[in-house]
Amino acid sequence: MLAIMKRILTLAGSFSASSRRSLIVGMVCNVFKAFFMAGMLAAVWWVLENREHLGSEIILQCLGILLVSVTGQFVFQYLVDIKMDAEGFHIFRDLRLRVGDRLKGAPMGYFSDQRLSVITTTLTTTVHQLEEFMTICLTGLSAGVAMAVIMSLYFLVFAPPVAFITLSGIAVGLVVLEWLRRRSTLVTREVTAAQEDMTDAIIEYARGMAVLRTFATPDEALAAAKASFERKRKADFKQEQAAQGVLKLYALVFNLASCAVLFASCFLYLGGALPLSWALTLLVAAFMIYAELIMANNSAFLTKKIEGELDRIDDVCAVPKQDVTDAPLCCKGFDLAMEDVSFSYDGSRYTIDDVTLTIPEGTTCALVGPSGSGKTTLVNLLARFWDVDKGRVTVGGADVRTGTAESLHSHISMVFQNVYLFNDTVENNIRFGRPDATREQVIAAAKRARCHDFIMELPQGYDTVLEEGGSNLSGGERQRVSIARAIMKDAPIVILDEATSSVDPENEHLLMAALAELTQGKTLVTIAHRLNTVRDADQILVMNSGRIVQRGTHEELMCEEGIYRRFIEVRRAAAGWRLGNTSIGKSCQV
Repeated sequence: MLAIMKRILTLAGSFSASSRRSLIVGMVCNVFKAFFMAGMLAAVWWVLENREHLGSEIILQCLGILLVSVTGQFVFQYLVDIKMDAEGFHIFRDLRLRVGDRLKGAPMGYFSDQRLSVITTTLTTTVHQLEEFMTICLTGLSAGVAMAVIMSLYFLVFAPPVAFITLSGIAVGLVVLEWLRRRSTLVTREVTAAQEDMTDAIIEYARGMAVLRTFATPDEALAAAKASFERKRKADFKQEQAAQGVLKLYALVFNLASCAVLFASCFLYLGGALPLSWALTLLVAAFMIYAELIMANNSAFLTKKIEGELDRIDDVCAVPKQDVTDAPLCCKGFDLAMEDVSFSYDGSRYTIDDVTLTIPEGTTCALVGPSGSGKTTLVNLLARFWDVDKGRVTVGGADVRTGTAESLHSHISMVFQNVYLFNDTVENNIRFGRPDATREQVIAAAKRARCHDFIMELPQGYDTVLEEGGSNLSGGERQRVSIARAIMKDAPIVILDEATSSVDPENEHLLMAALAELTQGKTLVTIAHRLNTVRDADQILVMNSGRIVQRGTHEELMCEEGIYRRFIEVRRAAAGWRLGNTSIGKSCQV
């Protein structure tokens, strides 16, 4: 119990010394509250001591003692509330921010689907339970221990045999609690695993709703989710089953000890060792001690649960940190380069294999190649979503690992194939690229991105709240909002990850105009399948199996056999269009 109290105080102290101090002060106040509760015994003893000449004066004196006791309990309970409960809100706010900050600095490879369920469970269920149970645990344990110590001191002075019985009961109770702690260890882990499994199943069910509705029967669609719910039910039941019997034994120990105190007090009174007033007072005191300790058993049971939750927090906070320095990246210019770069996701097969390239500042580089050739991985390495296994990536001549990822990202804007918009207003989604921007600057960026007109047609214009992911906009509209966000950031390096792959022909000219506004004068890296987005690039890199197999301009690559030329011919045949009238064999042009 002391270990978990120390761990909670250490957690609070990791945010600020004042947080740790507040919790300690709260526990001290809880001890004083227990002292004033024990003061009620003085009123009981005074009445019993003066039972033969009980009068109004004695009654008023007892009322005064009770008034002091109740007032003291009220005052110190109020201090406990403001010092512990209120401070708990601050601690767990800071804890959530800390976890979020750690996740922000993690490599993208950390965020697998399994990790996402763990992170989601930790930031919701785990932190909420810690927030709910932490002060209950601290107040319950400190009150029970304080009451036991105070009363035991009374017993040692006035009735050592009763003190022996009381302390023996406490000792046996602590042994039972340790047994409970050991029994609950494995069960707590099962509950945690079941919670994560259930979260993962719910996320998968929600994401796959369209497929489930199309291909699965209602029973099949819910099968995985139902199975996870059943596993969670069984784990919860097993946890209760492991705890309840021991908790009942814990309560039984103190009930038996109370009976022993009753017989001991009566025996001492009948033997003349104790006056009746002391015998009855000690009897009441014993029941008060055990009542507090029985109530504390829930707090003691919570210690193991809290310990498990703290372990989960530690696991998430131990996320691998990508940055090895706190210094910003010192780059001279914004040319991009890779030198003998190799990278593997799993450590067994290189997705990028010995790649060297240079993209001068202010030029355009297009990446072309079959699916799975490594194009997206390459641009993610340029943006340092992952760090390379071999070689180095440089921006302006500086290795990207010599500065923080955040400082690198301040120079880069990315437009992804799958656009994600936040559950916020249109204005705030655009302003995300520059939080201090004014409404006028947001509108100017939206106009450049060709999305001002459709935004004004929304119910509340720029104040319209988008659904999560921007699902209340079309694909082309979401893409243009993301381009407006990138225009607002105005970074010198722009990376387009197949940004035009899914746009419909009717809106293609608007999207291309928006991209032209975004990329003007920038260092541009683009992954594209549409020919009109690659033929004007300053250089084209053709990738296959993680390697660059061809490089050059459109005209140069059309003059040689290879993947690029076949790519062009297939696209031209599929789309039924032509770029020029001269045959390939005569002038190397299309």
